[in-house]
Amino acid sequence: MKKILFLPVFFAFVLSSYANELPNRSLYIEGTAEIMAYRAFFLDNFRMEAIALDFKVTDTRDEAEYVFIFNVKPFSDPYEPSHRHIINIILIDNATEEEMVSVSWSFAELEDMYEHNQYLFFSVVLLIPSFSEEEWASLIEAATPEPEIRFLINHDWKNQWLYLRTSFDYNIAFFALQPDGLIGGQGAYLGSFEDPDYVKDLDHIILPLPGFTLGAELQFLRFMSLELNFQANFGDPVSNLFFNMATGAQLKFNFKTNYFMFQPYGTFLYHINASPEFSEFPDYGIGGGIQAGVRGGRSGAFFLDVNYMHYFDDVLMINNNPLFPEPADIKFNRFVFGIGLGYKYGLFDRR
Repeated sequence: MKKILFLPVFFAFVLSSYANELPNRSLYIEGTAEIMAYRAFFLDNFRMEAIALDFKVTDTRDEAEYVFIFNVKPFSDPYEPSHRHIINIILIDNATEEEMVSVSWSFAELEDMYEHNQYLFFSVVLLIPSFSEEEWASLIEAATPEPEIRFLINHDWKNQWLYLRTSFDYNIAFFALQPDGLIGGQGAYLGSFEDPDYVKDLDHIILPLPGFTLGAELQFLRFMSLELNFQANFGDPVSNLFFNMATGAQLKFNFKTNYFMFQPYGTFLYHINASPEFSEFPDYGIGGGIQAGVRGGRSGAFFLDVNYMHYFDDVLMINNNPLFPEPADIKFNRFVFGIGLGYKYGLFDRR
């Protein structure tokens, strides 16, 4: 429902081109909306458009020659199913209280209106008397409007009900050596603890764990998603031949711009198996991260994922050194930093 035709567009161009020549007109802007953020958005935008056209924007209705009134409310458009809101605008001559013009415009998202607010404002205030017929004719004859090319931004890629995710991950596990049972808090030994024959100093371990993640993300609210995934990676402290597997859940908070989607999240990870090099290994870890995505097709996204995982329980690694066999298990505190590059494909548009 967009009551705007070719002539208002053309005159709007002329009006904007010659804004500095307009007589100073006073205008009062007021509006209502069920959502307060919508009201504030349109008040700010229409006020800026008025000032740009050299209108005197008054603080009270009584001071103004003209009154610009808008109302935003929910709306169902059978021709535009994605449009869920409509803004109705009327312009009133304050001296006669006569309604001069009425305009309506339906829209889907508030951010879509950045590219339409100027056009709507022009279409309304165009009927405010500004020049004589001769002056208008001169201005229109002198103006040479150029076609306006607008590139519509597709937002479907970040508004899908379900995403199927795959990524290549490069995790780095840190094993912080704990002093329990070690000579001087860091030495494995041969013999007795009180009188060892030989001692070998141990150190922390840093272990890369390359792998992949497969997952499904449900965007059950526009600002929140839940992802369930399966993770696998190579590596243990002795050999890279062992295949670690785990299942995870991520609760994501969605922040969207025209070109990016940022998703900070909290995560829970349950380990399906553990390397035989460990006599004890924590079943689960918790952590967090952030996923930053850009459009990858109409309904998909490429993303970068940076995360951290912490384990509250220590791991016990079997001491397989025959020269320094004591203690039998060496204790470490484990935490993991990870980075991933991937793609997620969206299914079922949110409308």
